[in-house]
Amino acid sequence: MSLTSDVQSMMPDMDGFAYFQTSGFSPKLNPTIDEVIRWLRFQSRGPALPFVSDKIQELSHETRGKVASTINASREEIVLTENTTIGINIVANGIDWQPGDNVLLSTHEHPGNRLTWYNLTNRYNVELRYAPLYNDHTKTLEEIDKLIDNRTRLVSLSNVSRRTGLRLPGRAICDLAHKKQVPVLYDGAQSFGAIPIDVRELNCDFYSFCGHKYTMAPQGTGGLFIRNDRIEWLKPSWIGSHSQKSFDHDGSMDLLDEAKRFEFATRSVPDQVGFGKALDIWKELGWERIFNGIETYTDLMKKELQKIPGVSIETPTAYKDSSGIVTFHIPGINSEKLTESLRDREKVLVSPLDEFSPESTRVSTHVFNTDNDLDRLTQGLVRITNDGLT
Repeated sequence: MSLTSDVQSMMPDMDGFAYFQTSGFSPKLNPTIDEVIRWLRFQSRGPALPFVSDKIQELSHETRGKVASTINASREEIVLTENTTIGINIVANGIDWQPGDNVLLSTHEHPGNRLTWYNLTNRYNVELRYAPLYNDHTKTLEEIDKLIDNRTRLVSLSNVSRRTGLRLPGRAICDLAHKKQVPVLYDGAQSFGAIPIDVRELNCDFYSFCGHKYTMAPQGTGGLFIRNDRIEWLKPSWIGSHSQKSFDHDGSMDLLDEAKRFEFATRSVPDQVGFGKALDIWKELGWERIFNGIETYTDLMKKELQKIPGVSIETPTAYKDSSGIVTFHIPGINSEKLTESLRDREKVLVSPLDEFSPESTRVSTHVFNTDNDLDRLTQGLVRITNDGLT
């Protein structure tokens, strides 16, 4: 069987839709959902029973190890979170900000990596700086270099742009920032599970990501990598039970030495186990095979879209500079209306990017997408370019 067939055999009923929205929310594989239900039923037998609570703690420990190994981190450097934004908030609120400090973002950031920082400008008088992103990495690096100064406390950028699928030069950005003693946080929402991620190779300080996109894990799962030497440097803004090694009744406490100190209180361990199950599935299928499959399909999509007169692709042509996201526009055609037309006429699900441009539309690919899915997308776009949104 092909990789696509292997994954399709585990897919739920998609009601006939060609699903190109994995960069927003993915469908979930049936074995992953079964695993969540299995452990939810087990936990519900009596969460305080020793044989239940011990097993749940063991499962959480196993998931942390699976997440760590996927990005070449140690278990001690991983915070299990519910999404990418929580990880960004942990970092943003763990820095001792002073009035006049600045943080460097890009013009392509998700609200999760914008609103978090907007909140800081109101609380601490922190300046926000925005680096424009170009398909030319040299120009991007020049812009970033110009914006970092001696009051820059953090560079916080998407590893892959949700706007165009542009893959930023991750290591080069870290090297540039570190020369100026500035740490780097990557928003990995659009890269984790879509392209190879090695936090050692990137040499980043922090990497926040979610499970509900390309790894097709349950909503409410994710992680934050905190490099070992940054765990003590980053101050916890929220802690509680399970953050500590010990505490007394007079106000003294000793926090855990690992990144787990940023976790506290009750978590949905069955969902975390589902995250681990999803990673098991991809590992068994072969990460290299998956990454190659996304690359091959994305390259084919670009090629087919380029054949349609009037369609303009905004994503870099070379896959090494892009990812599983392809953004395009048709001059004069509103993206929200285009999206509705494709959904209603061809049963093709894509995403408007009207937050950035009223004409830009984003398509995200995965290994479960078929040739028929692509045919329906291109046929729908030919219809629209020929006849308009009728």
